Amino acid sequence: MYIKHFLYIHFLYHIVFCYSDNYENLYKWMVNNGAYISDKIIPIEESIYNRYIIAKEKIYQKEELLFIPDNLTISTLNNLVYNVCTDDFREFLSYAEKEEKYSFDYDCLVYFLTIDIDNKTSLFRNYYNYLPEISKLDFPIYFTEDEKIDFNQIELETQIRRQDIFFNKSLKPIKNKILKIPNGIEKFKKSFIYISTRNFGRRESFYDDVNTLVPFLDLLNHNNDYNTYFYFNEKRNGFVLYSIKDIEPNEEITSSYGKFNNIYLYSMYGFTMKNNIYSSSIRIKVENKTFTLFEKVRENQIMKIVKNFNPKKEKERNDIILKVKKALEEKLPEYQKFLKKYKDNINIINICEDLEKTVKLYIELCNKLIN
Repeated sequence: MYIKHFLYIHFLYHIVFCYSDNYENLYKWMVNNGAYISDKIIPIEESIYNRYIIAKEKIYQKEELLFIPDNLTISTLNNLVYNVCTDDFREFLSYAEKEEKYSFDYDCLVYFLTIDIDNKTSLFRNYYNYLPEISKLDFPIYFTEDEKIDFNQIELETQIRRQDIFFNKSLKPIKNKILKIPNGIEKFKKSFIYISTRNFGRRESFYDDVNTLVPFLDLLNHNNDYNTYFYFNEKRNGFVLYSIKDIEPNEEITSSYGKFNNIYLYSMYGFTMKNNIYSSSIRIKVENKTFTLFEKVRENQIMKIVKNFNPKKEKERNDIILKVKKALEEKLPEYQKFLKKYKDNINIINICEDLEKTVKLYIELCNKLIN
């Protein structure tokens, strides 16, 4: 689900990228089972790693583009999925208490996908065949230990640790069972990433979102300036996607994953955005104390650091701000050195440029605060 902004000639789309056998089979399976896919949209198969949707012709605001009935989705509300987790593998029942509802729901989907994705007679075979491949370069659970140490320099430490914790938590209760499956750990990793990057929240109640895989709808890429909105329609019992603005021919159909910076997008979804409007937080050390400066450049964030040292005079206050500025300035060569090492990785480039922007903004703010 990588965001792309390349423009191609329309007929080239049709000849080269669209309507592969796998898509034709997916389309027929979905439509025959009650789905609606507008004739105004088509999928693009840019590579084995990347699928997305564009407008085939002019789309006007409030047009319905997709309807995906619940019987084509994969979630724990589906008896087939739920029974696999509760009958075939009872250890999951221990996760089913209310406070662990999300964990049960999520882990169950990962387990189900692991054992079902190679099932040639699966109800969801046509969906599985159209899933893009996973780039191992872009997800923390595939990083080497050396890469993890490297990426700590660009503020990815917390997100790497977070995904490792979630992955091991999902794997731990079923590891022995997964090890009995040929290439089971690798299949579990792929399933874990598919669920973490492609699932939608279907709200069962005000407090509970149910993780759900929704064929075709999950081709939507993220954009801060998105042009569609989706929701689960209880009366029609399915997911609906409609346009929220006019969309021009060849324009990509996009949604919003949330207001996330590049570090979060990369660690959770495997992509970044050029000139992301939500800049990343940074960590600095001032007199051996570590502080985090968050995305929004605000004077009170620096002043919180200053207050931490209890300055008695204005000169002491200014001295601390100067130390903050120096710590910030020391970050820039770190990012530039890192860029040289990973100059061919567009995601790392975007993250480092994003961090540089944040650092420079804070340096500018330090200059304004010093009397």
